[in-house]
Amino acid sequence: MRTGHKGADAVVTGNTLASLAKAVELGADVVEFDALPDADGVLRLAHDADDLRARPDAPTLGEALAWMQRPELAHAGLGLDSKSVGDEQQIVDLLREHGVVDRTLVSTMETLTLRALRRLEPALRLGRSVPRITRDYYSNPITRPALIATVLAARRVLPPLLIRELRSGRIDAVMAHWGLVTPRFARQITAYGELHAWTVDDPSRARTLAAMGVTGITTNDPRLLRW
Repeated sequence: MRTGHKGADAVVTGNTLASLAKAVELGADVVEFDALPDADGVLRLAHDADDLRARPDAPTLGEALAWMQRPELAHAGLGLDSKSVGDEQQIVDLLREHGVVDRTLVSTMETLTLRALRRLEPALRLGRSVPRITRDYYSNPITRPALIATVLAARRVLPPLLIRELRSGRIDAVMAHWGLVTPRFARQITAYGELHAWTVDDPSRARTLAAMGVTGITTNDPRLLRW
């Protein structure tokens, strides 16, 4: 699967309705976007607090789900990245209201959110995002060594824990930073569920990951994923 990160963030500003549409136009099979509550508790398409402060009029989750019902967009899968604990009922209510529960995979790093969503809507597909970092620090030469150390440790520690969650039905997918994914990691996870690698903006790396057998690749530029 080709997943557009925040829509098509490298082409059109991410977490906007225009970016969601552009991702589909460029061939994305799945459109991923973030959900974060504003000061009034309304879920909006924003990656973090800084993004929300810069775009206080960011689309609401309800507006985005309605937008993705347009005929030219209705075939695309939806990837909703939940950014905070406590929004689970609102997420489920909106997905039900717009009739897209069966079209959506909700991912998060938060165990409490995964548990609440499974309880509220057992049919909803859920994904755990790993490792637990708030942004991709690999692109920064200052933070890259710390991330590499985290990734190397996580490759050893995470698979048994993730497999346990997949086998128990607590999650359906693993959303892994691309640095975590090795052929062995991919074989272990895909034996029990889906494996989606994020965020990949290098065509060569994308082809390597695809050859490992990942379920999907998330990119800021869907034009890079041509297969």
